[in-house]
Amino acid sequence: MAHISLPNGPTLRLRLFPKPKAAARAKRKAPTSLSLFEPPSEEELLDTNAERMAAKVAGLCVLNRINLAIINRFDELGIRDWWLGSGCLFQTVWNLKTGRPAERGIVDYDIFYFSDDMTWEAEDEVIKAAAKIFADLSANIQVRNQARVHLWYPEKFGIGYPPLTTAAEGILRFPSGTQAIGLKRTGDEFLDLYAPLGLTDVWEMIARPNRALPLSKVFAEKTERWQKEWPQLTVYPWTADDEKSKVRKL
Repeated sequence: MAHISLPNGPTLRLRLFPKPKAAARAKRKAPTSLSLFEPPSEEELLDTNAERMAAKVAGLCVLNRINLAIINRFDELGIRDWWLGSGCLFQTVWNLKTGRPAERGIVDYDIFYFSDDMTWEAEDEVIKAAAKIFADLSANIQVRNQARVHLWYPEKFGIGYPPLTTAAEGILRFPSGTQAIGLKRTGDEFLDLYAPLGLTDVWEMIARPNRALPLSKVFAEKTERWQKEWPQLTVYPWTADDEKSKVRKL
C-alpha cells in the first residue's frame, strides 16, 4: 500500500477504489540480503500498476492548496459519504505535469455527498455550513447532494437522470471518462482515491467520451475549453461523425 505525505501534514495510507483484482496483483520479491531495517510486510510487497499510478496522481492532487484544504476540513460537516471530484483533481495533475501553477485554469471545486434527506432546505444547510469552513479559500466550491440530482437535472440539461444511491455514482456520469475521479481523506489514517475508469487518461492528458448519458454537446464544450487551457490535451471524438466534421472544418 502506497503512502502519501500531505504538504506540512501527516503521511496517510493511500487506498484505491475499486480495489485491484487479486489476480492482477504482482508480488514483488523481498530482498534476500541482510538489511539494517525490518523486512517489508506482505502488504507492502503487493502492488499493481493501477496502485502505482494512483500514488502518482494523488501525490500531485494534494499539492493544490484548495484540494488539500477541502479534504482536510470537509469531515467537520459530519458527512460520511462524500468525494472531492472531477476537474479540480485531473486539472491539477495536468497543471503540474506541464509546469503550471497547481490552481491555474480550474473553474470550480466539486464536492459530491450523499444524504437521504432530499429536501432543498437540507442541502442548502450543508452548502452554507461548507461555505463557512471554506470561507478563507479563494475558490468556487460547489457542494451538491447526489440524492437530489435527478430532481433538477432534466430541467437543466433536457434529459432524464437516474436516482442515485451513493455519492460515487455521480462521478460515473460525467461526459468524459477523465472526470471520473474522486479524492477524500478518511480519518487520521487514510487518503482514498476513487477511479472507476482508471487513471491512465488523467496522467496521459487524454479526454475521451463517457457515454453513460447523451451529453455530446456538453463534452464538446468542455473539451474545447480544456484544449485552449491545456494545448497538450488529446481529445477523442464523441462519434466517428464528429471526427469527420472536425476534419472538414480544418
